Amino acid sequence: MRPSEALRSKIRQIESISKFLDRKKIECLARESKFIQRSSALSGMDFFILCVFAHQQCDQISLEGMCAELLKNGVRITKQSLQDRFNDNAVAFMREVLNESLALKFNVGPMISLQTFKRITILDSTQIELPESFCIKYKGSGGGASASSLKLQYGFDVVSQKIIVILMQNGVQADHSQQLQGLEENDLRIEDLGYFRLQRFEQIINAKAFFLSRYRHNVTVYQWQGQQFHPVNLLKLEKSMRPGERKTINAFLGLNEKLAVRMIIEKVPPKIANEKRRKLKTDKQNKRKNISSKRLSLCNLNIYVTNTSEQQIPSDQVRSYYSLRWQVEIIFKAWKSVYHIDHIRTMKLQRFECVHLGTLILIVLTTNLMSFCKRNLYARYKKELSELKFFKLLKASMAALQQAVINPRKQLLEFLDMIESLAYRNSIKEAKSNKDTPFAILKIAA
Repeated sequence: MRPSEALRSKIRQIESISKFLDRKKIECLARESKFIQRSSALSGMDFFILCVFAHQQCDQISLEGMCAELLKNGVRITKQSLQDRFNDNAVAFMREVLNESLALKFNVGPMISLQTFKRITILDSTQIELPESFCIKYKGSGGGASASSLKLQYGFDVVSQKIIVILMQNGVQADHSQQLQGLEENDLRIEDLGYFRLQRFEQIINAKAFFLSRYRHNVTVYQWQGQQFHPVNLLKLEKSMRPGERKTINAFLGLNEKLAVRMIIEKVPPKIANEKRRKLKTDKQNKRKNISSKRLSLCNLNIYVTNTSEQQIPSDQVRSYYSLRWQVEIIFKAWKSVYHIDHIRTMKLQRFECVHLGTLILIVLTTNLMSFCKRNLYARYKKELSELKFFKLLKASMAALQQAVINPRKQLLEFLDMIESLAYRNSIKEAKSNKDTPFAILKIAA
């Protein structure tokens, strides 16, 4: 990327963020949601900045601490008055700002142009335990876990890092019940087993898109032979394979559905199989279940199902493509270790929701900043940015980011220059032996 191009790209990014952070726009959303109904010392912008940044300065900040933060900006308000402002209208206001941030077209293009697919998108969820007093709205599973929990659904494009969906929902809501969102023609969607439903795969096929998933152990598998369907005995097949061997079969899934897929079967070394069994037995959801011998035996195999062709994703590259899903685990780790989204203490429910929505808005903003820096660093130096390191860098620069958010047109360019320079020195992804980086995998699809 030439210097003039980099500058133009930076200016476009500043213009996009400035539109999103426009004070008049924020105040308009505050009035539309009825958070602001009459003249008040506490403006919509003041409240927005408080919810986004106060808990990043101190994740256990009290109402008194929040009042002190507002006073720094010339806003005098009592603790009780601020407590009263955390209401349903305030939650609606912060949710509208989040929706605006997701709808905004940030000027971040793809770092690698894909030839095979339009996009490679990933959807996953993470669970957050909440104080039991929140169970009236956010139900948890109880038992060994909290009676209240929150599930965050997160979907993004691996190539551009653009967020497709970020959604708060009840902790007991199943992943597969999540409506298929943000899917476009010729997308490749990668999801984990929580979303495995044959009807969902059919929806993806009907949208002229593609899926890649691990196989669910209790789904019947057939092959078409001699003008009829014959069940596939995966255990018998596993016994005939050597560690490291791979087989690809054209299969049909489901007792009634008979969904046509390409199934890729790999036999793993005993050490990996034993580790898979150990994790299966210690998983919280399985502790109270009797795990079948069939399921334990299938730990000897990695099994993937897809509607892509061999030309689109060769069988020997399927595992690498699926490993892109682990990018979302790194992002969730950053959310919890850097932004502390799982550090929730007992407070008024609406206050929690406002602050949590503020944190999600901050995540949207910083994710787009990360995408911008990631694209520039790769274009200029062919270096890949570490997501976790970058979010830690932003956390250390939170005060400067807050000022850039308050005055984007004046301070955002300076902030971007600073953070890009620091990222190049301190946030480059380290290559690991025998493991391809995401960009190395994506180059295969380019």
